Amino acid sequence: MSEGDRVGITPRSWTAALHHGVLHLGKRWYVVSAELDEQGRADGVRLDGPFPDHSAAEAQARRMENKTA
Repeated sequence: MSEGDRVGITPRSWTAALHHGVLHLGKRWYVVSAELDEQGRADGVRLDGPFPDHSAAEAQARRMENKTA
């Protein structure tokens, strides 16, 4: 799989690896993390939060992404 290949129904920017994103549920913000395989199946899905706002959740997602890089 090349770096830019799309995996399953995930966003085009996601490839087979560990990914973090921001999710808004109700009035709260969360960071969702998942390991995606070559077929686009998610394994080890984790939800962290809640965070007070979108900016705080984005900052946490970036910190988590930097830890895995």
